[in-house]
Amino acid sequence: MRVLEVSDLTVGYGRVVVLSGISFSVDQGQVVGIIGPNGAGKTTLVRTVLGYLRPWRGRVLYMKTDVTNYPAHERVKLGIGYVPERGGVLKTLTVRENIDVAVSMSKYGRDRVREVVKLFKIVEERRDQLAGTLSGGEQRMLAIALALLMADKLIVMDEPSAGLAPVIRRRLVEVVKHVNRELGVSLLITEQDPTVVLETAETVHVMEMGTIARSGKARDVVNVETLREYYLGM
Repeated sequence: MRVLEVSDLTVGYGRVVVLSGISFSVDQGQVVGIIGPNGAGKTTLVRTVLGYLRPWRGRVLYMKTDVTNYPAHERVKLGIGYVPERGGVLKTLTVRENIDVAVSMSKYGRDRVREVVKLFKIVEERRDQLAGTLSGGEQRMLAIALALLMADKLIVMDEPSAGLAPVIRRRLVEVVKHVNRELGVSLLITEQDPTVVLETAETVHVMEMGTIARSGKARDVVNVETLREYYLGM
Protein backbone atom coordinates (compact mmCIF):
# COMPACT_ATOMS: atom_id res chain seq x y z
CA MET A 1 0.00 0.00 0.00
CA ARG A 2 1.22 3.49 -0.83
CA VAL A 3 1.62 5.62 2.30
CA LEU A 4 2.83 8.86 0.68
CA GLU A 5 2.65 10.00 -2.92
CA VAL A 6 4.13 13.28 -4.13
CA SER A 7 3.27 14.23 -7.71
CA ASP A 8 4.76 17.01 -9.87
CA LEU A 9 5.44 19.24 -6.87
CA THR A 10 6.53 22.78 -7.69
CA VAL A 11 7.18 25.18 -4.81
CA GLY A 12 8.72 28.62 -4.46
CA TYR A 13 9.16 31.73 -2.36
CA GLY A 14 7.97 34.96 -3.92
CA ARG A 15 8.84 34.55 -7.60
CA VAL A 16 11.75 32.18 -6.98
CA VAL A 17 11.17 28.52 -7.86
CA VAL A 18 12.79 26.24 -5.26
CA LEU A 19 11.32 22.85 -6.22
CA SER A 20 10.38 21.91 -9.75
CA GLY A 21 8.38 18.85 -10.77
CA ILE A 22 9.23 16.64 -7.78
CA SER A 23 7.57 13.20 -7.84
CA PHE A 24 8.20 10.16 -5.61
CA SER A 25 6.36 7.77 -3.30
CA VAL A 26 6.79 5.90 -0.03
CA ASP A 27 5.19 2.48 0.30
CA GLN A 28 4.06 0.81 3.49
CA GLY A 29 7.04 -0.51 5.46
CA GLN A 30 9.54 1.31 3.25
CA VAL A 31 12.39 3.67 4.11
CA VAL A 32 13.03 6.28 1.43
CA GLY A 33 16.03 8.59 1.49
CA ILE A 34 16.37 12.04 -0.07
CA ILE A 35 19.97 13.22 -0.27
CA GLY A 36 21.67 16.30 -1.65
CA PRO A 37 23.91 19.22 -0.68
CA ASN A 38 22.77 22.33 1.16
CA GLY A 39 20.48 24.38 -1.05
CA ALA A 40 19.19 21.39 -3.03
CA GLY A 41 15.66 21.93 -1.66
CA LYS A 42 15.40 19.08 0.86
CA THR A 43 13.97 21.12 3.73
CA THR A 44 11.54 22.93 1.43
CA LEU A 45 10.34 19.53 0.25
CA VAL A 46 9.84 18.34 3.84
CA ARG A 47 7.98 21.52 4.79
CA THR A 48 5.67 21.08 1.81
CA VAL A 49 4.98 17.42 2.57
CA LEU A 50 4.14 18.39 6.16
CA GLY A 51 1.85 21.27 5.20
CA TYR A 52 3.96 24.23 6.30
CA LEU A 53 4.24 25.40 2.68
CA ARG A 54 1.59 25.26 -0.02
CA PRO A 55 2.79 24.16 -3.46
CA TRP A 56 2.31 26.19 -6.59
CA ARG A 57 1.53 23.02 -8.47
CA GLY A 58 1.25 19.30 -7.77
CA ARG A 59 -0.31 17.06 -5.14
CA VAL A 60 0.55 15.36 -1.85
CA LEU A 61 -1.42 12.22 -0.96
CA TYR A 62 -1.23 10.46 2.41
CA MET A 63 -2.90 7.06 2.63
CA LYS A 64 -4.77 7.89 -0.61
CA THR A 65 -6.16 11.11 0.90
CA ASP A 66 -5.31 14.32 -0.96
CA VAL A 67 -3.75 16.48 1.77
CA THR A 68 -2.27 19.12 -0.57
CA ASN A 69 -4.31 21.90 1.01
CA TYR A 70 -4.37 20.52 4.56
CA PRO A 71 -2.55 22.65 7.15
CA ALA A 72 0.23 21.05 9.16
CA HIS A 73 -1.85 20.33 12.28
CA GLU A 74 -4.40 18.40 10.21
CA ARG A 75 -1.65 16.21 8.79
CA VAL A 76 -0.43 15.52 12.32
CA LYS A 77 -3.94 14.39 13.24
CA LEU A 78 -3.85 11.97 10.32
CA GLY A 79 -0.75 10.38 11.83
CA ILE A 80 2.31 11.89 10.15
CA GLY A 81 5.20 12.11 12.62
CA TYR A 82 7.95 14.71 12.17
CA VAL A 83 11.53 14.97 13.40
CA PRO A 84 12.93 18.42 12.48
CA GLU A 85 16.62 19.08 11.94
CA ARG A 86 16.67 21.13 15.13
CA GLY A 87 14.29 21.15 18.06
CA GLY A 88 11.28 18.90 18.08
CA VAL A 89 11.02 18.83 21.89
CA LEU A 90 9.37 21.14 24.42
CA LYS A 91 12.50 22.34 26.19
CA THR A 92 10.81 23.88 29.24
CA LEU A 93 8.99 20.63 30.05
CA THR A 94 10.44 17.46 31.51
CA VAL A 95 10.98 14.35 29.41
CA ARG A 96 7.91 12.74 31.00
CA GLU A 97 5.80 15.84 30.32
CA ASN A 98 6.92 15.80 26.67
CA ILE A 99 5.74 12.19 26.42
CA ASP A 100 2.43 13.04 28.11
CA VAL A 101 1.79 15.91 25.68
CA ALA A 102 2.48 13.68 22.66
CA VAL A 103 0.18 10.96 23.98
CA SER A 104 -2.60 13.47 24.66
CA MET A 105 -2.42 14.77 21.09
CA SER A 106 -2.38 11.39 19.37
CA LYS A 107 -4.80 8.49 19.10
CA TYR A 108 -1.81 6.20 18.49
CA GLY A 109 0.57 7.22 21.26
CA ARG A 110 -0.89 5.34 24.22
CA ASP A 111 -0.42 2.01 22.47
CA ARG A 112 3.23 2.81 21.81
CA VAL A 113 4.36 4.12 25.18
CA ARG A 114 5.71 0.74 26.29
CA GLU A 115 7.66 0.36 23.02
CA VAL A 116 9.04 3.90 23.33
CA VAL A 117 10.19 3.27 26.90
CA LYS A 118 11.95 0.10 25.77
CA LEU A 119 13.55 1.72 22.71
CA PHE A 120 14.57 5.05 24.24
CA LYS A 121 16.27 4.68 27.62
CA ILE A 122 16.18 8.42 28.30
CA VAL A 123 12.39 8.26 28.63
CA GLU A 124 12.82 6.46 31.95
CA GLU A 125 16.35 7.41 32.96
CA ARG A 126 15.82 11.16 32.43
CA ARG A 127 12.05 11.34 32.88
CA ASP A 128 12.19 14.18 35.43
CA GLN A 129 14.88 16.18 33.63
CA LEU A 130 13.99 19.27 31.60
CA ALA A 131 14.22 18.41 27.91
CA GLY A 132 16.22 21.57 27.24
CA THR A 133 19.03 20.36 29.50
CA LEU A 134 19.55 17.11 27.59
CA SER A 135 22.53 16.79 25.24
CA GLY A 136 21.97 17.37 21.54
CA GLY A 137 21.96 13.64 20.83
CA GLU A 138 19.53 12.94 23.68
CA GLN A 139 17.19 15.66 22.43
CA ARG A 140 17.27 14.09 18.97
CA MET A 141 16.36 10.70 20.42
CA LEU A 142 13.52 12.26 22.41
CA ALA A 143 12.28 14.03 19.26
CA ILE A 144 12.18 10.67 17.46
CA ALA A 145 10.32 9.12 20.39
CA LEU A 146 7.72 11.91 20.26
CA ALA A 147 7.34 11.49 16.49
CA LEU A 148 6.82 7.76 16.98
CA LEU A 149 4.06 8.43 19.50
CA MET A 150 2.35 10.77 17.02
CA ALA A 151 2.80 8.66 13.89
CA ASP A 152 0.39 6.19 12.37
CA LYS A 153 2.11 5.01 9.18
CA LEU A 154 4.80 7.61 8.41
CA ILE A 155 7.62 9.53 10.09
CA VAL A 156 9.41 12.32 8.21
CA MET A 157 12.95 13.11 9.39
CA ASP A 158 14.79 16.21 8.21
CA GLU A 159 18.57 15.62 8.43
CA PRO A 160 18.35 13.64 11.71
CA SER A 161 22.11 12.96 11.87
CA ALA A 162 23.15 16.64 11.58
CA GLY A 163 25.63 17.55 14.31
CA LEU A 164 25.55 14.15 16.01
CA ALA A 165 28.64 12.39 17.34
CA PRO A 166 29.49 9.08 15.58
CA VAL A 167 28.25 6.95 18.50
CA ILE A 168 24.87 8.73 18.52
CA ARG A 169 24.69 8.47 14.74
CA ARG A 170 25.10 4.70 14.99
CA ARG A 171 22.34 4.62 17.57
CA LEU A 172 20.15 6.65 15.21
CA VAL A 173 20.62 4.03 12.49
CA GLU A 174 19.65 1.26 14.93
CA VAL A 175 16.52 3.14 16.00
CA VAL A 176 15.42 3.82 12.41
CA LYS A 177 15.82 0.15 11.52
CA HIS A 178 13.85 -0.95 14.59
CA VAL A 179 11.01 1.51 14.02
CA ASN A 180 10.74 0.36 10.43
CA ARG A 181 11.16 -3.40 10.79
CA GLU A 182 9.57 -4.07 14.17
CA LEU A 183 6.80 -1.47 14.18
CA GLY A 184 6.13 -1.32 10.45
CA VAL A 185 6.36 2.47 10.25
CA SER A 186 7.50 3.93 6.94
CA LEU A 187 10.12 6.68 6.96
CA LEU A 188 11.07 9.54 4.67
CA ILE A 189 14.57 10.73 5.58
CA THR A 190 16.41 13.70 4.12
CA GLU A 191 20.15 13.82 4.65
CA GLN A 192 23.22 15.69 3.50
CA ASP A 193 25.48 12.83 4.60
CA PRO A 194 24.63 9.85 2.34
CA THR A 195 26.14 7.27 4.69
CA VAL A 196 23.16 7.32 7.07
CA VAL A 197 20.69 6.90 4.21
CA LEU A 198 22.71 4.03 2.76
CA GLU A 199 22.45 2.14 6.05
CA THR A 200 18.70 2.57 6.39
CA ALA A 201 16.94 3.27 3.08
CA GLU A 202 15.87 0.92 0.32
CA THR A 203 15.24 3.64 -2.25
CA VAL A 204 17.19 6.87 -2.62
CA HIS A 205 16.46 10.05 -4.57
CA VAL A 206 19.34 12.45 -5.21
CA MET A 207 18.29 16.11 -5.30
CA GLU A 208 20.15 18.80 -7.18
CA MET A 209 18.96 22.41 -7.50
CA GLY A 210 15.33 21.70 -6.68
CA THR A 211 14.90 18.62 -8.85
CA ILE A 212 15.39 14.88 -8.46
CA ALA A 213 18.46 14.14 -10.54
CA ARG A 214 18.39 10.35 -10.17
CA SER A 215 16.61 7.63 -8.23
CA GLY A 216 16.90 3.93 -7.52
CA LYS A 217 18.06 1.33 -5.06
CA ALA A 218 20.46 2.85 -2.56
CA ARG A 219 23.60 0.94 -3.57
CA ASP A 220 22.88 1.43 -7.28
CA VAL A 221 22.34 5.18 -7.01
CA VAL A 222 24.88 6.23 -4.43
CA ASN A 223 28.62 5.88 -4.60
CA VAL A 224 29.11 6.65 -0.94
CA GLU A 225 32.75 7.70 -1.03
CA THR A 226 32.32 9.98 -4.03
CA LEU A 227 29.21 11.64 -2.66
CA ARG A 228 30.59 11.99 0.83
CA GLU A 229 33.66 13.80 -0.47
CA TYR A 230 31.42 15.99 -2.63
CA TYR A 231 29.05 16.98 0.17
CA LEU A 232 31.72 17.56 2.77
CA GLY A 233 33.55 19.76 0.29
CA MET A 234 30.54 22.02 -0.29
